[in-house]
Amino acid sequence: MIKITLYFSMVFIIASCTLKHESDIQILTANKVVDITKHDFKICENFQLTKSEIALYFQVAEQISNEEGHGESFILPCKYEGKLTINKKIHIYEVYAGGSGYIYGKNGWIIKNFICKNDNCCSAFSGLC
Repeated sequence: MIKITLYFSMVFIIASCTLKHESDIQILTANKVVDITKHDFKICENFQLTKSEIALYFQVAEQISNEEGHGESFILPCKYEGKLTINKKIHIYEVYAGGSGYIYGKNGWIIKNFICKNDNCCSAFSGLC
């Protein structure tokens, strides 16, 4: 019984760790989008990300649930959007100034939510948080 409990505990821990970050990501396109109709759009001038920084974002940002995403996301009027691959599957992504990021499935629904919650994540990127 103890062996079975330990086995399932280890499986759960390993699975939990693998869900937190995406490691096999390749950024295919990266387009900066600024909504100039918003009064605070000038804060977007310092928001600059390269393709490699966007890939790094999905590795260091914390993956969160949809519920957490609704409550903790801080959306500013600028983002990077484009296509990426995860394990050779193409997806659409968005990374907003403010630290929120999303990966979308084929049907356009969000399949993964990310957020920079700590100083290590925020300090890695210019103008993100």
